[in-house]
Amino acid sequence: MSDDPYWNSGQDEPSGRFSGGDPLVTDTFERWWHASMDVVQRSWRTVGLILLIGVVLPRWVVGAYNNTVRTPDLDMTRTEWGTVVSEYSPGVAVGVIGALLSLAALYVAGSAALAAVRTAAAEAAGGFLALGEAFSFGFRRGGTFFLWLLLAWLTVAVGLVLCVLPGLWAIFALSLMAPAAVFEARRSPYARSIQLTHSAFWPALGRIIIVVLVAVAANLVIALIGALLAGLWHGVFAPWLATVLTVLTEAVMALLLLVPMIWIVAASLCSYAWLRGRTESVSATSLSAEAAGVAIDPAEPGEPGHPMPNE
Repeated sequence: MSDDPYWNSGQDEPSGRFSGGDPLVTDTFERWWHASMDVVQRSWRTVGLILLIGVVLPRWVVGAYNNTVRTPDLDMTRTEWGTVVSEYSPGVAVGVIGALLSLAALYVAGSAALAAVRTAAAEAAGGFLALGEAFSFGFRRGGTFFLWLLLAWLTVAVGLVLCVLPGLWAIFALSLMAPAAVFEARRSPYARSIQLTHSAFWPALGRIIIVVLVAVAANLVIALIGALLAGLWHGVFAPWLATVLTVLTEAVMALLLLVPMIWIVAASLCSYAWLRGRTESVSATSLSAEAAGVAIDPAEPGEPGHPMPNE
């Protein structure tokens, strides 16, 4: 006997979700992995386009600003130990504009993440969401989500500064804020993400570690390549040409990040569906309807509480 909520003594799970019948709600790690990859295969075009417009483009704009407009003034000073120190002073106005651009990019990126999760869920349920509808949904909820994102970033930053481990815990605990904001609009995505991840701590930790490692590894590798290329451009070419090449390099590096971004959205969506499915009768269709604010018919085949038709 097992205390796993999926264990069933002699009865088949009525909705067929855990026999491969649902594209999002799973039980085992293997099915979670395959469901995540299926989301990528099914929705990479639409989700990729949303992330391209809402995440990659703003990120490139901020990077281009940092590499062109915010030209550093380097004041070389010599300390009492004879060490040469360079001081970076871009100016107050330039710094304020850069901070505002970063905040705007975070808002747009958060809205795009909501739109991407909503689109992936709709397509998993056999539906379709136009690009305009997806962004309308994202921006409609993006304002509130932006405030929660700021709180999440502050939590992670404080945790990393204090003792590292609290920051790592915060990254794990707050990793499902986007799907929580999409499907449970009346609840705090901050608190809901913590509740879900801690409802099955060790299995959830294993899944989230994979997602985080993919994100960190992709960002580190691409950032390293971009930094090396930028250094090469500035060491070989004239300053104006080096700046142009650096901006173009930033664009290419941002595009390369699309691949892990799409999978991260898919894995987060399937993790959320898996955790909710442990205690609630949910399906891809019910989740999509929940995000749209539409009541579903529980008598429809395949819905929670109603058996799947025999094939």
